Amino acid sequence: MQPWLPWIVFPLVGALIGWATNWLAVKMLFRPHQPIGIGPLRFQGVVPRRHQALAESIAETVQEELISAEDIAQLVQKLATSDQIRDRLKGRIDVLIEEQLQSFGPMVAAFLPNDLVDKIRSRVEQEVFSFVEELGTDLHGTLGQQLDLKQKVRDRILAFELDQMERLVLRVAKKELRHIELLGGVLGFIVGLVEAGLLSLWSG
Repeated sequence: MQPWLPWIVFPLVGALIGWATNWLAVKMLFRPHQPIGIGPLRFQGVVPRRHQALAESIAETVQEELISAEDIAQLVQKLATSDQIRDRLKGRIDVLIEEQLQSFGPMVAAFLPNDLVDKIRSRVEQEVFSFVEELGTDLHGTLGQQLDLKQKVRDRILAFELDQMERLVLRVAKKELRHIELLGGVLGFIVGLVEAGLLSLWSG
């Protein structure tokens, strides 16, 4: 055997094995979707096999670390009493009052004092704002008691088709997974060089 041959063959074979091993490991995250095998010797992709546990873990993380039902309830109450909502309600109230005044006819509208119209407008605004604040408080209590965010997230994940989840993960982490495959090839190449070196020392 030529002394230089192991320095070519071993690294190339090692790179091929390292790349193929990591490529297979990436594929085995999702494949096969259904268990295959004979008797107790059955195999299934990691994500399909752990789909239920994965959904449970993600749902728990979302509720405990990201956003809870109480957070959503507080947001609803805050939005209900925000200046933006008040300004939109004021604009809508002004339009409705003007439409009502016009419906009375120009003669009646002309005899209504401006201060009376302003008082009516102010009174309507107070009632509407009070109602919206009460509604926000009621929604806050209802959401806090009835919204099971963890269950909703879990159900949403479990409703994902495995093909859909696989496409999502591959689209998001395609570059990282490709790097894992290439890293396997690089490490295999290095291992092949080490083997060639050891063989050379042993032969010498």
